[in-house]
Amino acid sequence: MDKFVRDCKKFIKRLRVHHYIAFAVVLGIGVFNAVTALSPMISQKELESNIEKSFEKWWAEEGAAQFRTVGLSDDEKTKMQEFVQYRDRIISAGKGFDIDERKKAMRTEFREWWEIGGGKEQYTREHGKYPTEKEFERECYKYIKNYTDKFLRYNMAYVPKDGELERLTTSWLLFPSFASYLLFAILFLFAYVRLCERWGVPITAGFFLLLAVTGGSIVGVFTDMSLFSHANAERYMGASIALAFMLGATAFDHNKDDVPAIVRGIAVMGFMLDVIVNVFVNPSISTATAVASFPAFGLGALAGTKMPKRRKSSSELRKDALETRMKQTAQRNITAERRVKTRMQMDTGFSEAQKGHYDAAKINLCQAMTGMLQEHPLDTEGLKKLAERMVSPNLFIDVPSTQWLEWGDTARSRMCYEAALELLEKGLKLEKDAKIARRALFTIGEIRINRKIEPEEGVKRLQKVVEMDGEDLLAKQAKRMLEKAGV
Repeated sequence: MDKFVRDCKKFIKRLRVHHYIAFAVVLGIGVFNAVTALSPMISQKELESNIEKSFEKWWAEEGAAQFRTVGLSDDEKTKMQEFVQYRDRIISAGKGFDIDERKKAMRTEFREWWEIGGGKEQYTREHGKYPTEKEFERECYKYIKNYTDKFLRYNMAYVPKDGELERLTTSWLLFPSFASYLLFAILFLFAYVRLCERWGVPITAGFFLLLAVTGGSIVGVFTDMSLFSHANAERYMGASIALAFMLGATAFDHNKDDVPAIVRGIAVMGFMLDVIVNVFVNPSISTATAVASFPAFGLGALAGTKMPKRRKSSSELRKDALETRMKQTAQRNITAERRVKTRMQMDTGFSEAQKGHYDAAKINLCQAMTGMLQEHPLDTEGLKKLAERMVSPNLFIDVPSTQWLEWGDTARSRMCYEAALELLEKGLKLEKDAKIARRALFTIGEIRINRKIEPEEGVKRLQKVVEMDGEDLLAKQAKRMLEKAGV
């Protein structure tokens, strides 16, 4: 938990003014979408409530009495039928705020006018030809559009069929669903922070705005295809194309290792989630948007691998240098603390051994040996002295043979050969397993001959290896070393 809090504080310190501006813009877009989407619904709910109140008042004061006067029943069924007709008269008069319901009613009204109200005749007089069903659909579309353009969520949205390109500048501010906005808010801010570090604010914001504005025309190309032609008259909303580009650029860089696996995973998974929402949650034009998102993601990935990184400012370079020095100082402090702790454990171990507390001595000395073998740079002399004291027959600590051999191998890999020999010889004396002992003999012989530390003893160890088993690979290696040693 403490680490998480530290990481959060570190992240907040890295934020700049432009990050807060981007957050405010995203929040403002969310508020705008909430207001424009909910206002008609709230108004419609208020209207429905007022219709019900006014009908109840009329029914109580006049309506029920009128029905009884003409000999009709004023029961609940009759009341409900009359209420439905009363409501329909008000809604059909254009006072409703349910846009989808009003569009259906307007289509019915236009059909009636077209068929029996003189619509066809008027069209024939104005255009000089008798209209077909195709002309009806076109004229009805214009009729309904004149109504829907009174609402922001319609007059700001780009419709490929209409070709009103000026609406591309506002269409990306609208979102077709709450899920789309939520994904945009999270993923955009994530990609924005990452890309600003690599490209800078102007390029990152420029790419986003360019793709956000042109996204509708890109989707329009897809709706011209027969597969998506049914969505040609629907509203394009959102910034999925621009978001896909940014996520593609976030997931890839010049050097693959420069992008952490978790960052790449979030970018790719976020992109796929946006595609899924467009296909299964949003209107059908969003399916074309989902398909168009794939080339946008690929273009972003290409930009991520090709775009040069921005040059850091002098203040950023100074800050980076300061952070590097602080890390180095902290690392040196940690290393120094570990060295002090290791030597305290060593002193405590030998002190406990003198007191006859061998269990405590074993714990401290084992920890001291392990700690010293892990030090960078290695204290060669200190390790050699510790090994000599620990293998002394006067020190009665019960350490398994495998532990001595493991320490010896580690000391050998750290090129402290004297200490390695002390530890390996001690482990060899205690080892009961013939195979492990034979391997230890070979290692001891190899070190002594190659490093010329009592090489004659090394020859004896290798000869013993061959004597125990002269046919396997270890024996062949021992024989070659003996030949080089002139034996």
